[in-house]
Amino acid sequence: MTEFELADGLLDNTQVIAGRYIAHIAVPCRALEEAARWYSEVLGAQPVRMLQDRVTFSFGGVLQLVCHLERRAVEVNPRAYPRHFGLTFLQNDDFSRMRDHVESLEIKFVVRPMVRFRKTPHEHQSFMIADPSGNVVEFKCYVRPENSY
Repeated sequence: MTEFELADGLLDNTQVIAGRYIAHIAVPCRALEEAARWYSEVLGAQPVRMLQDRVTFSFGGVLQLVCHLERRAVEVNPRAYPRHFGLTFLQNDDFSRMRDHVESLEIKFVVRPMVRFRKTPHEHQSFMIADPSGNVVEFKCYVRPENSY
């Protein structure tokens, strides 16, 4: 597999082997190399396996993200709903670092950084961006981490 330079300090991709499970999601991509480069160099996900038809990442150590080669499934005008995936940060510093990093790269937001459900137990910061294939990725952080679900 080609080596990629991980975006520094954005995600903790430590392999989780304790506990009972990790989450898994599969999304389409138009080009494996492009997906591998974007998720690793832009978001800091760790590519762990690249086959002829897919690339698999440790996405923050808690999500196995698999980008499957499917050129016909590319979303030209990505929208936040009804389908997106992402990470919920448990610490505001980590969320802010990712938000600031995305802003510094001048990546177009699908949903600009905002506060949702202000002054409620479910208050959280959120933003959404799209990968090169049009898959929408959300990042958020709750004021009360115990309300993250």
